[in-house]
Amino acid sequence: MSSKTVECSIHGDRSPTFVCHHLLRGEGVGFNVGYDPDEPDALYPDAWCDACEEVVEKEGEWNDKSEAFADIRLLCSGCYCESRERNWKEDEQAVIDLITKNFEYLQSVQESFRKEFRLDDYQRWDWNKDNCKLIFSNDNRAVVECDIDFVGSFSHAGNSWMWAWANESFPEAIKSRSRLIREIGEDQNMLKLASAVWHGDQIDGWEMTAVMTAHLNAIGAYRTASDMGYVYMVIKNARWV
Repeated sequence: MSSKTVECSIHGDRSPTFVCHHLLRGEGVGFNVGYDPDEPDALYPDAWCDACEEVVEKEGEWNDKSEAFADIRLLCSGCYCESRERNWKEDEQAVIDLITKNFEYLQSVQESFRKEFRLDDYQRWDWNKDNCKLIFSNDNRAVVECDIDFVGSFSHAGNSWMWAWANESFPEAIKSRSRLIREIGEDQNMLKLASAVWHGDQIDGWEMTAVMTAHLNAIGAYRTASDMGYVYMVIKNARWV
């Protein structure tokens, strides 16, 4: 990821992004993204509208004609996210139905998970991102050990959600399964599932966790807190130590 920033009069210093000029002030014109092979998990991939996509398809590639039509512009990442929300096209009811169904699944398994392993009885938790374990303990003695996959994280600073697959600080082993949800988002054109980072809240974090919990048929989920925010994870299985 580039360390360069661009100065925005609205958002301050932010990461630079590139979009077609139609997205600058457009609304509902579509939002298509293209990932650089060298940055397949880019937070803010280049984007263009549906009209630009039609020109590219007609030309068969990005060339002088399609690039002239797109008239690519520089945006800060904050303006990029606002443009994406204005222009992204999705079936809103399908998104609501998916989250509702998956949240019901999470609630059903979570209650059993918490009761069976008495999650309220422990003095501390520790997770290890290298061996994909979450440990609950009392008096420095492990009591319950869980196998986990990371879903994503919520940041207090930016009031934003980031999928685990886009977090460079997480090893691939513990975030790889989150890519399955990304695939669903890309296939069904759902912004929150397909996009690496977006403005949200803690409830959004639980909703995305519910989607991943249900998709993986996991036995539960957990959220750990820090001064920076929260990390959400799914519990694949658990056992007494």
